Amino acid sequence: MVASFSTTRHGTPPARRRALAVILLLTFVLPARAQHPVSPWPELWPNGAPTPDAANGIEDSSSWPFTTDPEADSFWTRRRKVLALNVGGAAAILGFGSIAWKHGSSGFTFQDEGWFERDTKYGGADKLGHAWANYALAMLYSQLYASWDFEPREAALYGTLTSWAHTTLVEIGDGFSKDHGFSWEDLLFNTCGAALAYARQLSPSLAESVDFRLEWIPSRQFLRGDRLDPFTDYSGHKYLLALKLGGLLKSDDPMMRALEVHVGYYTRGYVSGDDRYFRRETRHGYVGLGLNVTYMLDRLTGQKAWNLFDYVQMPYTYLPAQHSFD
Repeated sequence: MVASFSTTRHGTPPARRRALAVILLLTFVLPARAQHPVSPWPELWPNGAPTPDAANGIEDSSSWPFTTDPEADSFWTRRRKVLALNVGGAAAILGFGSIAWKHGSSGFTFQDEGWFERDTKYGGADKLGHAWANYALAMLYSQLYASWDFEPREAALYGTLTSWAHTTLVEIGDGFSKDHGFSWEDLLFNTCGAALAYARQLSPSLAESVDFRLEWIPSRQFLRGDRLDPFTDYSGHKYLLALKLGGLLKSDDPMMRALEVHVGYYTRGYVSGDDRYFRRETRHGYVGLGLNVTYMLDRLTGQKAWNLFDYVQMPYTYLPAQHSFD
């Protein structure tokens, strides 16, 4: 397998020059002094773990699941918030699915979608999309549970289960759609994404070392208004694991903490209508050296932008060596 730089829109020499310029600019403004790694736990769980009840030696009842909120005069107790999220989310999925995805239009069927083969519908990009969506949604739900005063491990578990349950409901609905069908492949990648989110929350060292990200540069079809669906704009998506050197090597050195290795995958030309912009369907993998944008922002501004760039890859902040599988 020979690594080569692609000549597509996302890998043209001007794009590489822009990426190199950004990397050099940010690298040379790094302060010289080292900074100790910052655990993600204080931001994920701003209230900390519940304290034991000094009088009776049991855990504070506010940390128990589905108990009455301490603010007894509030209508939105913790139990009602949990029910609203889970039941309300399920109802929204059922309603939207019946309109947008034709759920309920047929009896239950299965659909063998394949994995990453060239002749699959999206070349496998949709599978990584399922994994990333579950991963991001589980992290979002977990922080929501944490804001409702759930203990960190409980919040991580309930957030992950809620994400998985909602997306599994979508898959079951697909089984009753004449346009789709239930896909075991989608369910597996949903589960993998949710499991990674759960593991990342339980292990601060894993969160310091690995991110799962989506990069999106809108495709030409999207920009021209031919297909305005950002979630399935796979010809503009890239999915990657970012291996953060500072966390992996457990180093406080600012250069190590600023650098990361990317391992990614993307496809082009698979989306309906792409034949007007791409000569053929292609699948690509790449390895790259990039910047840890969250760390750089924290060093330069003192802000982390809500850790957004742990989940979304900023374009032109890495140099990739790409390989075509076709």
